[in-house]
Amino acid sequence: MKRILLLVACFLGIAQVSSAFDPPRMHPTDRFIVTVFSDIWQNVPERMDKKAIQRGMSFKAMQDMPWGRSNFSLATGIGFTSNNLYSDHYFGYTPNGHYDFYRLSGDYDKNKLSLNYLDVPVQIRYRTRNLERNFRIYVGLKASYLVNAHTKYYGKASSVTNIYFDTPFSPGSRSIKIKEHKLENINKHKISMTGMLGVGSVNIYLSYALTSIFEDNQSEDMFPISLGVSVILF
Repeated sequence: MKRILLLVACFLGIAQVSSAFDPPRMHPTDRFIVTVFSDIWQNVPERMDKKAIQRGMSFKAMQDMPWGRSNFSLATGIGFTSNNLYSDHYFGYTPNGHYDFYRLSGDYDKNKLSLNYLDVPVQIRYRTRNLERNFRIYVGLKASYLVNAHTKYYGKASSVTNIYFDTPFSPGSRSIKIKEHKLENINKHKISMTGMLGVGSVNIYLSYALTSIFEDNQSEDMFPISLGVSVILF
């Protein structure tokens, strides 16, 4: 009987020591993230001249769900992303009966195409703990739906006379402003691969579009690679 009690006591002691080394569950974190980035557009028309910095931004609200007592978690939520293309090509209605890029023929102050998406991101997350500044690696996918696409042009009227509008512009040196919303030949859906890497609240951000942005025009192979900085607010 004494031997049995001794064995039980040893077993309970070993179990208690083992539980002391069992890590606690991670607390959900990194729920709201704001990102600023620059788009690196791929497969652009041959003569297109782009700005070096293609400003874009995104934000997302995420629900973080730790996996047991591991350093991994699954996160999903909702977000918004704005991709922009600043170039010397105007995205407008062409003589071929669809929207495509046309090279501007003269001076202008501003010309951009803005694409704004509602996002549903999913991430697999790894992060350290019990450190003053957590190290993290997040990878995932982002499904996006186009909620707004528009162009903005500020410049000379003579620069856009080779583009077809409902009301043609008279050639000349006068300055005009154009903002067009009802654009066509742009895919409504986009799938992107995403990643975050860093320490603390500031991290490197990368997004790679897996689907085409445009359709049925010369730019149907164009897509952006976004590189920037993500700031975790809480």
